[in-house]
Amino acid sequence: MAVTTEVKGLITNLQDFAVHDGPGLRVLVFFKACPLRCKWCQNPESLFPYPEIIYRSSLCLGCLRCMEVCPVPGAIVEDEERRIDRDKCVRCMKCVESCLGRALSQVGEWMSVDQLVKKIVKYAPFFSSSERGGVTLSGGEPTAQPKFVLELLEACREYGIHTVIETCGYTSYEILKGIAQSVDIVIYDIKHMNETDHIIGTGVSNKLILENLQRLCKEVNTEIVIHLPLICGFNDDDENVRRTAEFVKSLKRVRHVSLLPFNELASGKYKSMGLVWEYADMRRQTDERLTELKNIVESYKLSADIGGLW
Repeated sequence: MAVTTEVKGLITNLQDFAVHDGPGLRVLVFFKACPLRCKWCQNPESLFPYPEIIYRSSLCLGCLRCMEVCPVPGAIVEDEERRIDRDKCVRCMKCVESCLGRALSQVGEWMSVDQLVKKIVKYAPFFSSSERGGVTLSGGEPTAQPKFVLELLEACREYGIHTVIETCGYTSYEILKGIAQSVDIVIYDIKHMNETDHIIGTGVSNKLILENLQRLCKEVNTEIVIHLPLICGFNDDDENVRRTAEFVKSLKRVRHVSLLPFNELASGKYKSMGLVWEYADMRRQTDERLTELKNIVESYKLSADIGGLW
């Protein structure tokens, strides 16, 4: 196989036997690093382009071996609930290596294309037993590691593995187009149609995102599906959903929108990263409300689902 083994990607984890984010049974590959800072982010461990440490207090044995090996005074604290002073931590991972209870662990591993593909191909029999099963690249943001992604997609093609990428679209059009031409399906997130609100919620303008999507629809033949993550009080109002549906309909060749209900389960991730999640008290939209929003999308002659199930 002609791949460049020197190129490595920073991966947080693989999730197997997924039935969302693409058709059939899938392996989801989560890339680390993202150019957005969404206030509701479901994967805070995937934001930054370097390995980090997560701490699960429920697994801590209280042995304080981590404090013994840490080279930075004060980086390990005796507070069992937080254990790490992240302002002082230099992420040398010595504490992770010494942790008997595995309460401290590293998130983010540098992997070569060969290493990652070997993990993926183990699931090939399951891919072939389901309609268009395969691998979905998610994150974080896969387009933040374009060279690695392109080599990975090439390797998957050689094995006949169906590929999907999930992207926020906030990258140069040249990178996005090159990757979109190399996958079977592009799942494209639209988080808000109002630029000011988009900046408030994600830290960046939506202009590049929407322009990139419009250009893709004109220049690339790859199948494109829209994901609309529904965030309580941010973008799950009728007006924004209508504007999103109008925009998608204007693209002409995109015909499907997946409405993703708010996920309440990220609180534990934030705690393990030593972060406070401002959406911790928010709850999933009711089934009635989700049906109302689905009906709005379908009123624009688009197909829609709830939950990203294929």
